[in-house]
Amino acid sequence: MADFEKLGATVVGISTDPVDVLAKFQTATSAPQRFVSDPKGTVATAYGVAFAYNGGVLADRVTFVIGKDGKILFALHEPSPLTNVQTTLAWLTKHPQN
Repeated sequence: MADFEKLGATVVGISTDPVDVLAKFQTATSAPQRFVSDPKGTVATAYGVAFAYNGGVLADRVTFVIGKDGKILFALHEPSPLTNVQTTLAWLTKHPQN
């Protein structure tokens, strides 16, 4: 997390899971980032990553780097969490946001 912060980025995970599920996940994995629950898929839909599943809404694993002006600077659709982090960090290293 410190590497992202040095490059001017704040990491926030947004999921369609309810708050209690996200809290358990964060505790179980010691995940350092903040999580936001989007149970109706409002944010996921706005970013074009929502899909219907089993009567509900889920979201693809997509990472966005959003500039201070609110514009998307970088987007990555990558199911692997490790590859996702490494690729996004590499992009931020070349394009620091501070």
